[in-house]
Amino acid sequence: MILINTFLIIDGHSLAHRGYHALNVRLTAPDGTPTSMLVGFMNMLFKVQDDYSPNYTIIVFDSGKKNFRYELQSDYKADRKIPDDDLRIQLPILKNLLALMGYKVVIIDGVEADDTAASIARLAQKQGHKSIVLSSDKDLFQILDENISMLRPIKNGVSGAEFYDIHSFFKEYNFFPSSMSDYLALIGDKADNIKGVQGIGEKTAAKLLSQYPTIESIFSAINELPAAIQKKLLASEQENIIWTRDNLIRLKENIFDDNQDFLNECMNCKIDFLKVEEIAVRLGLKKILERIGSKRKVLPRLPKFSPDNIKPEADIIIDDYKSVLRKNPEIFSDNCKIWDLKTAYYLLHPDEAYLQIKDILEYLRKTQNPAQTLIDISCALNTEIESHEGLKDVMNNIDIPLIPVLNQMEDHGVRLSESQFSVVQSELEERINEIESAVIKETGVRINMNSSQQVSWLLFERMGFTPVSRTKGKTSYSTDSSVLEKLAALPNGSVPRFLIEYRELTKMLTSFVVPFQKYAAESGIIHTTFEPAATGTGRLSSRDPNLQNIPALGKWAQGIKKGLIPVEKGNIFVGADYSQIELRVLAHLSGEEKLIEAFTHNRDIHTETASWVFGVAPEFVTPELRRTAKMINFGLLYGMSEFGLSERLNISKREAKNIMERYFSALPGIKKYIEGIINQAKENGFARTLSGRIRPVKEIPAK
Repeated sequence: MILINTFLIIDGHSLAHRGYHALNVRLTAPDGTPTSMLVGFMNMLFKVQDDYSPNYTIIVFDSGKKNFRYELQSDYKADRKIPDDDLRIQLPILKNLLALMGYKVVIIDGVEADDTAASIARLAQKQGHKSIVLSSDKDLFQILDENISMLRPIKNGVSGAEFYDIHSFFKEYNFFPSSMSDYLALIGDKADNIKGVQGIGEKTAAKLLSQYPTIESIFSAINELPAAIQKKLLASEQENIIWTRDNLIRLKENIFDDNQDFLNECMNCKIDFLKVEEIAVRLGLKKILERIGSKRKVLPRLPKFSPDNIKPEADIIIDDYKSVLRKNPEIFSDNCKIWDLKTAYYLLHPDEAYLQIKDILEYLRKTQNPAQTLIDISCALNTEIESHEGLKDVMNNIDIPLIPVLNQMEDHGVRLSESQFSVVQSELEERINEIESAVIKETGVRINMNSSQQVSWLLFERMGFTPVSRTKGKTSYSTDSSVLEKLAALPNGSVPRFLIEYRELTKMLTSFVVPFQKYAAESGIIHTTFEPAATGTGRLSSRDPNLQNIPALGKWAQGIKKGLIPVEKGNIFVGADYSQIELRVLAHLSGEEKLIEAFTHNRDIHTETASWVFGVAPEFVTPELRRTAKMINFGLLYGMSEFGLSERLNISKREAKNIMERYFSALPGIKKYIEGIINQAKENGFARTLSGRIRPVKEIPAK
C-alpha cells in the first residue's frame, strides 16, 4: 500500500510580505537586527501547520533573477514596489533559518516561485500525494485539481485564509480552475503588469468562461455573443489574448519531471537543532525556541554595560515605580528622589518599550543578584538619557512626578449614573431597531448590517450603486466610512445614510454604554487604568475602560457624558481647551512672522490663512473659505500630501498642489521649519519635542 502524504507548499515571498505587514510594530533583535517579518512569518507558518497537519513543508522563493517572461515582455512586473530595506535584510536570514529548521527551501535560478510551486504540486499528485499550496497569488488557482488544494490569505495573517478545492472554486467563480489562465488573460493582472481585454471585467469574463471554457471556444462562438463584447474581443485579437495566456500567465508544471526523487529529498530534510537554537536566541525569536522544545531563554534588549556608565543621582532606584507605589506607598517619602527603570527605558525607546519592559522586569527577577543587575541596567540607561539634551528633565520634572497623580486619579475614579445610562441604552437600542426596519422596508431584504460583505452585496448588487473602491484584499467592494459618505450624498442615498447612523450607534452601544456599565457594576464607580509609558508620542493612554476618548459631539455623546459624574456630591467637572494651540506652537517654533503677528493682534488665524492663500481681503472671507483654510492649516501642519489634501477638499491633485504652493509661498517660515525638522530627524535618527522628549525614527511602526 502506498502511503499518501500531504505536502504544504508555501510561496515564501508572499508569506514574507504578509508577515512583514501583519505586525503593526517594528520589532528588532537585542543586537538591533530587524525581526518583524521573521516573527510574522514564523507565527503564520506554525499556525498553518497546526491547523492542517501536513507531513512535509516545502517553501519556494523567487531567485531574484529575471526569467523567460521578462524576455517576452520587458515591462513584466514593472509596477512591483522595491521591498523596504528592513524586509530585504531579513529575507536571507529567513531562508537560512528555514533550511536549518528542516524545511525544504527551493530556489531555482530563472524560475518564478509560482512555477516551482505548481511543478511540485503536480509531481506530488502524479506520485499519489496531496498538496496544499499557501499563496495569495491568484495565478496558482489554475493548478487546483484532485489532491491539489489552495489556502489563500486575504487579510493580515493567515487566520482568515480561504480554503479552495475544485468544488469551492467553482462555487465562487462558476467555471473550473483549468480556465483560470483564460480568465486572467481576459481581465489582465495588475500585479504582473499584464493587460487584459479592454472593457472586459471580472463578471463578464466569469460569465463567458462558464459557457465557453477557453478563449478558443469563446472566439468560436463569438457570433452568439452580444455586439459590445464581440467588439471588445475582436479589438484585442484572439492571437494576442492566447499568446498572453500561454506565455505570461499559464504556469510551468513540469520542472521536476526529470527529477522523480525530488520529493524523497524533501522528506529527508533534518533540523540542525543547535544552529537553530543559537539563531533564535540571538534574534530573540521565542516562538521558534518553544517550537523546537528548547529550554533556553531569549535575553531582552539590554542597554550597553560599561564601567564608564553614570549612576543615577537618586534616593531610590526602582524597576516599576507606578506598580510599586500602588502596592507599597509607605516606602516613598514626600521628598524622595526616584529613578525608575520603566520610565527611563520608555523615554529612550517609546515605540518599543511596551514590548521590552515586561521581558526586562522578568529577567531582573530571575537573575542571581537582581539588585545589582537593576543598578547595572539603570547606570547604562542613565548614561543614554544624559546624552540627550533635555531628556533627564523630562524624566525628573514630567514623567516621574506624574505617576503618583495618575494612581490617585485611578483610585478616585468617575461615578456612573445607572439611570442615565439605562435611558441612553434603551434609546440607542430602539433607534437601532428602527434603522434595521427602515433598511428592510427600502430594500426588501434583511441582512447582517455588521457584515461588510453583506452590506457590500446589498449596496452594489441588490441596489446597484456604482462601487467606489475595493477592500484592501481586493476581494470585495469597500463599504468603509468614506465610501458610505459619498453614496449618502446621492439623491437616492437614504440606505447609506442609515448605515452610517447604524455604525455610529452600534459603536456607542458596544464600545461605551455597555462596557462602562460593566466596569461600574460593583461599586457604581469606574476605575480606569492610566498608562504613562505606552504611546510612542508621550501621550497618556487609558484602558479598562478608555476614559480619555469618549465621544465628544452629538446627542448620544451628550447622553453618555451626562451619565459620567463626579464621585463626591457637590463636586463638578471642569472642561478647558487651549485656543488654536497647535498653530500657536507652530508660530513659536517656526518664527513665521505672519503667524506671530496675527496671534499678537488677536486676529482669527483661519480667516487670515484664507486671505493669504486665496487672495481675498479678510472681511470677504466666507465661512466656507474659512473651513477650507482650517483644513489646510491642520493638514499641512501634520504632513498631509497633495493627494491627501485633494481627497479632503474634493479637488484635483493639480488644484491641491497649487494651494500648497500658495500656502508655503505666503508662509515661508513654516516651509523652512518643516524641512528643517525632517532633515534633523534624518541626521540625528530621532525627532525631539520642545521639552526634550525624543522619538527614534527607526522604531516607529510605519513606512
